[in-house]
Amino acid sequence: MSGTALKTRLKFKKSALKEWNSLDSKIREAFRKKLKKRAESLAALTPIKHKLSGVEKCYKIKLRMDGFRLVYQVLESDDGEVDVVITVITVDRREDVYEALKSKLVKD
Repeated sequence: MSGTALKTRLKFKKSALKEWNSLDSKIREAFRKKLKKRAESLAALTPIKHKLSGVEKCYKIKLRMDGFRLVYQVLESDDGEVDVVITVITVDRREDVYEALKSKLVKD
């Protein structure tokens, strides 16, 4: 992958977009910065320490001080290009996000 630019597209599941829009602007900006930083490389997008166990290709971003989590899924394109789609699945408080994730992976 050396020398190849990582092309990323950010998508939201419908329900996640509603959650995103209802967040305080300070929280949205913090998530936006972390997503931008992670999108710089595939390794940064898919770190083992942020992988959710039991859920395929899903990772989390934590805002510890604010108690929020953002769960996203990373899918690489099939044509051999380094094209990554980051799909935000859910954004919620720490205590609610994992329960919501179960139903949202099936719906939308």
